[in-house]
Amino acid sequence: MPGLLKPVRHLLAAALVAVIVSTTSAEANFEKVSFPPATATVVSSALVHPHKLALRYDVYAGGFKALNASLNMDLDKKAYDMKLEAETQGFIGSLFPWKASFNASGHTVKGALVPTVYTERSTWKKGLKVTEMNYAPNGKMLKMTTQSDGKTTTDRNIDDVLVDNTVDLLTGALNIFQHVKKTTKCAGSFPIFDGKRRYNITLVDDGKETLEPSKYSRFAGEALRCTLKVEPVAGFDKKDNKRGWMAIQNHTEERRKLPTLWLASVKENNNQVIPVRMEIASAYGAVVAHLSQQD
Repeated sequence: MPGLLKPVRHLLAAALVAVIVSTTSAEANFEKVSFPPATATVVSSALVHPHKLALRYDVYAGGFKALNASLNMDLDKKAYDMKLEAETQGFIGSLFPWKASFNASGHTVKGALVPTVYTERSTWKKGLKVTEMNYAPNGKMLKMTTQSDGKTTTDRNIDDVLVDNTVDLLTGALNIFQHVKKTTKCAGSFPIFDGKRRYNITLVDDGKETLEPSKYSRFAGEALRCTLKVEPVAGFDKKDNKRGWMAIQNHTEERRKLPTLWLASVKENNNQVIPVRMEIASAYGAVVAHLSQQD
């Protein structure tokens, strides 16, 4: 189960930040961002109107409530702030006490999202790990600081192969869903650096599906269905294929059921596009996240 928590966090982060797309103007000026050829989809969008939004998700693993997750965002034309929090719950929480928060702040340059600082703080049992990534005004990474086991390390010379033309996970997720908003399709490949590894998050459109009413979710109706895949680029070792996200992804590929997101337009919120369901087929059973609250 511990190995499942990080993959769930990645799926949640990628999906929950989709709501940011709904805060952009329908007439936003999309301009090109320079990413490596053939490895990333070109997207950008200005954050036109100031907006605050809060979502809450309940996550179940193998039929048991496993996680609570919330996303709070504060956006305006020139800047964005995001905070994602998650914590294990119930019986699973008592066995695997894990809590984490993820924060990203940034600004826009000619409509492109440029991170300023990304901070990840997680606790597992009594252990604490904090990672902070700082960026220059042009988006180039300046340094990464990590605190773990009572030690603090700072790296100012991160390999360009790992970080050039990448963004943090939350900013990357925002880019992904801006592209979905623009094209109304789930397609493209987007570069991410998570503090250790570089990879592309790839989306594939899987059509539309009508979600039935459920006591677990506040949403019912037609949603866009998207499959998600992580493609390793650099910084991975052999162990990474047997743990964390890659272990889960390999498991799902064997069963021909990749991690899936459902996105929908919510009428009561001016037809804003938000993620309404997420699912991973894991060795522990289905992991499903439902939208449980929206403010």
